[in-house]
Amino acid sequence: MDKEAKPIVAELDRRHDPADCVSDVLLEKCSELGFRTLTIPEKYGGGGVEDTVTVGIVCEELGVGDLSLASIPVNGRKLYHMLNPDLASEEVRDKWMKAYCDDVGFMVAIAMTEPDSGGDNILPYNEPGHGVRTTAVRDGGDYVINGRKQFIAHAGIAKLYTLFARTDPSKGVMDGTSCFLIPETHPGMSFGRVHDKMGFRLLRNQEIVFDNCRVPAEWMLGPENGGIAAMRAGLRSDGILNAARCLGVARRALEEIVDWCKNRVQGGRPVIEHQAIACELADMHVMLQAMRALVWNVAWAVDHEPPDPKAVPGVMAFCTEHAFEIAHRAAELAGGMGVMKDMPFEKLLRDAFCIKHLDGGNYLKRFKVAAGL
Repeated sequence: MDKEAKPIVAELDRRHDPADCVSDVLLEKCSELGFRTLTIPEKYGGGGVEDTVTVGIVCEELGVGDLSLASIPVNGRKLYHMLNPDLASEEVRDKWMKAYCDDVGFMVAIAMTEPDSGGDNILPYNEPGHGVRTTAVRDGGDYVINGRKQFIAHAGIAKLYTLFARTDPSKGVMDGTSCFLIPETHPGMSFGRVHDKMGFRLLRNQEIVFDNCRVPAEWMLGPENGGIAAMRAGLRSDGILNAARCLGVARRALEEIVDWCKNRVQGGRPVIEHQAIACELADMHVMLQAMRALVWNVAWAVDHEPPDPKAVPGVMAFCTEHAFEIAHRAAELAGGMGVMKDMPFEKLLRDAFCIKHLDGGNYLKRFKVAAGL
């Protein structure tokens, strides 16, 4: 992260065109080091790391370089959990996980969010006419898919897409949506604009358009009309890794501002010796320690305790909010240099703000905690 990633990351973040911000070099390097396939079982060619705390530590360290790098081990874990034995045959699992491990540039995209349906899918709002509107209509041995997805992470560069489409419009999203596995370059699937985000720029989000996209029925993942429930069961615990990568952003912001305050002299002394600034730094340090303790606690519980519906959304909300708080304070303490693009603070602040809006945003995460209570 220090010697290779950070210099490349800084240059990519400044590029005007969001389509130019993704780095094949960094992805391939992370693949060579085993991060991308870290959680895939060894029998498919992966690292076989099952311990969620270990994966969380890797995500924090990669997140110090950039949030997008921390999404790389998350990607492999999502593939593994989506292709769980309840949803996919061993033939399908063997095919796609081996392909994933054999190709250093293989990434997976999960295509759910649409222009008119985001939070409705996550909450979910389980009424007909709401949530996923992309349709998949049975035609003989195929399904014909039409619709548009947006904000899809890794779209345009992924080699496998897990698509959620409405197979029964008369029912709510939980009871009328199915999931399909679609490989790249499949006829009828094309790509729209790359979304131009304020931060988190090294992770591409792009539109996907389905125009009479015909897919074989055997590409359906799990039972018909059970796609949302299947996804929620398969990916329930992976949100903890989003919280873990928040640690990387927060830690980087704290390390950078402590170093700055040691070297910036005002009032005849380094500013870290001024009591008001020292207290700010102390608070930021304690926030970070609380974030890490909560992440590790919940990560351990994911592997060793019965599922708690409050745990993962709670830690995600806590860590995303406090990562932003730490990045914000760091930029404030840097004064005029906190808003300069040749310093790290404004980028970290932009990234920390963006990650608050993943997976439906923090209000929906709080709703889930409250529902669990």
